[in-house]
Amino acid sequence: MKRQTLAFFALVITILYGAGFAAFDTSQAYAALGGALVAISWIAVGVFGRDTPRGSRRSLDN
Repeated sequence: MKRQTLAFFALVITILYGAGFAAFDTSQAYAALGGALVAISWIAVGVFGRDTPRGSRRSLDN
């Protein structure tokens, strides 16, 4: 999957996690599970994200 797409999903998860603290009364379990989910989503960007090869003339939309 393209790195930009994975990064977008990870960013959405991170924003929703942060907004959850403002919108809801939170507990310690929520903080730990949410933090783990955010960390895993950003790790997935690094592990599974695919960039175009350097020097390639392909557009990022392909």
